[in-house]
Amino acid sequence: MPASPHGTVVCLPTLADVEGYERREEATWRHITAGYPRFVRNALVSQAAQQAAQRLQRTGSLFPLASRRAAERILGWTGVTDAQVDAVGDWVLVSFPEGPASEPFAKFVQHTGALISSRQAEAYLAGRSADAAATANALARIRAVLAPYLSPVRPDDILVTLAGMNAVAAGIAAVNDVQRPRGKRVWIQLGWLYVDSARLLEKATDTRHVFVPDVTDLAAVERLLAQGDVAGVFTEIPNNPQLETADVLALRRLCDRYGAKLVLDPSSVGLASVDVLPHADVVCSSLTKYAASGGDVMAGMLAVNPARADATALLQSARAFVDAPYAGDAHALAQHIERMATVTAQLSTQAAELARRLAKHPSVRRVRTALTTATSAHYQAMLRPGAGAGALITLELHADLRTVYDRLKVVKGPSFGLEFTLAAPFLWLAHFSEVTTPEGRESLRRAGLDPDLLRVSVGLEPIEEIWSAFEVALRP
Repeated sequence: MPASPHGTVVCLPTLADVEGYERREEATWRHITAGYPRFVRNALVSQAAQQAAQRLQRTGSLFPLASRRAAERILGWTGVTDAQVDAVGDWVLVSFPEGPASEPFAKFVQHTGALISSRQAEAYLAGRSADAAATANALARIRAVLAPYLSPVRPDDILVTLAGMNAVAAGIAAVNDVQRPRGKRVWIQLGWLYVDSARLLEKATDTRHVFVPDVTDLAAVERLLAQGDVAGVFTEIPNNPQLETADVLALRRLCDRYGAKLVLDPSSVGLASVDVLPHADVVCSSLTKYAASGGDVMAGMLAVNPARADATALLQSARAFVDAPYAGDAHALAQHIERMATVTAQLSTQAAELARRLAKHPSVRRVRTALTTATSAHYQAMLRPGAGAGALITLELHADLRTVYDRLKVVKGPSFGLEFTLAAPFLWLAHFSEVTTPEGRESLRRAGLDPDLLRVSVGLEPIEEIWSAFEVALRP
């Protein structure tokens, strides 16, 4: 979804389909030719990789990546030494013998968003080259829309990236570059993070990762900061899927006291909902959501707060890390992003109304939004005038998840902040190995997560149409 070769959403109609998707069963995967591009290699991308490999006479594991520097970085992280990196027009093909290194390499490609896009692959297959001037103009238009939400950052210093995770990876790398010479090599993950952000911190070999599950536990954060070796603190505003928000003003004071950098990610609600830059050293956000609400382009952004210490060094490092969107993706995003403020406001209104109705339904045990959790005051402290809680709501059910999910007649798959409603058994997709074992389910519960929660991104369909779909699905 949408019905485009560049659609970023795969629809998994039943929970059995989710299980087949996660287990990579042929019966499920033979139907999938597109999906969220960091997880599902678009058919056009696969075709481009195969065509380039045939021309170059390469075999084995094939990874079409956006840049040589991204390729060299991932090769370094994974320790692959027998790879070939071939220039293919404006991208590179990494190839090496299939074996144990293939899966970890693929995971780092996923974590950093370095794969070429379907539009870049399509252009290669058609023999088209990018128009540099038109691309620069599209990026300037994108930055002009983003600039009011990131003031006082200069528009030219807003880094537009080919995926949100490319921005996250760059933000972490930039902080490490600044803090490593000072002996600061510890990262604090405050609250649940999007799975790939957490994996980047967990898998790092030159830094240590500490997870503080409760976003309100600033006492634990301060104890860690007081040890003097913390490079940065990473938290989402709000986090996903609990939709809880840390006391960022207090967190900022703690980071200043102990010399740590604060990285904030407002992807869950979008830049038009919250003003996080004044409190952050670095802001990273997906633009695949809210900004690209049509659901057919991937992108992200990074901004460094110019008022904070080390701003120049952080920006320089981040700029050297990121990969910009391909020309066709920049053009598509430039068209979508003009509607970002309007769409964000409409989605927030729709989600608030659906949440209100669902909270009264006997089959629903709990409804969460960023404005209804116990941390809503922390969220409101960063709320822009007139803004709401974004598109996301999280449901904990009295009813059986499989029954409700299979009955629900909306698009079902990952992503959010789009014009159409989406439902996802979030932890079944993000933490499948945990939800399918008793030990894993208990671990999720200890982290404050219902393993069978249903995350809903409310779209722009008529609210009565959305409500009717949920009424049918929740019927006893």
